[in-house]
Amino acid sequence: MYKLQVYLPTEALRQVRKAIEKAGGGKVGNYTGCMSWWKVHSMWRSGDEAHPYMGKAGKRTETNEYILQCRVDEDHIHQVVEAIREAHPYEEPVIDVVRLREF
Repeated sequence: MYKLQVYLPTEALRQVRKAIEKAGGGKVGNYTGCMSWWKVHSMWRSGDEAHPYMGKAGKRTETNEYILQCRVDEDHIHQVVEAIREAHPYEEPVIDVVRLREF
């Protein structure tokens, strides 16, 4: 089992949630669509050769985003990460995947 976390612009929340669920993420026991998200304030500087979704290449950008988090089993982790990449509007989406230890 994995814990997956992704940063995304507020307007992409719904499409990324749908993509995760369709690819098999967010299942916990007999429950589906199990996800949490919260607002954060983020900052980055795009490289001169970047094609940023927001902001300008070579400049610092600050904005409000969401962090979305869910669990994904071994059988679906690669499909879920790929689905996020396809649904996510950022050129370089930040997707963190951590293997969970079972007790």
